[in-house]
Amino acid sequence: LTPGVGARTVESLAMVAEVVHGTPYRFRDPARFSLAHGGKDRHPFPVPIKVYDETIGVLKSAVQQAKLGRDEEMQALKRLDDQARRLELTATGPSFDAFVANERARSPSLDGRSVFGWEADLSGCDIPKRQ
Repeated sequence: LTPGVGARTVESLAMVAEVVHGTPYRFRDPARFSLAHGGKDRHPFPVPIKVYDETIGVLKSAVQQAKLGRDEEMQALKRLDDQARRLELTATGPSFDAFVANERARSPSLDGRSVFGWEADLSGCDIPKRQ
């Protein structure tokens, strides 16, 4: 219900909430967290700047509000982490390759960017993909 925060941003926030409220066993595979915002080298996909900016905005607001003694935003992140953990037990989704292919396809619409430049400007360029 927050303007500008869509499904993709909520997905990233759930991954960030996992870092904020996670327990040690969940950090065995640090590469999983690159799925929240991609990588500047385009691996596993370019950084979706719109999602990245919204995630930072939500977290900044939560931290600022927490400093003022209002912990609703931090509790919301905690609830988001709890829900993500519950869903993880039974939910199914695309394979890793399908997830990355979808993120790459959506990248230009999310202002995807890497060290190679903006994704919208790179269409048709032959950028090497990691195997």
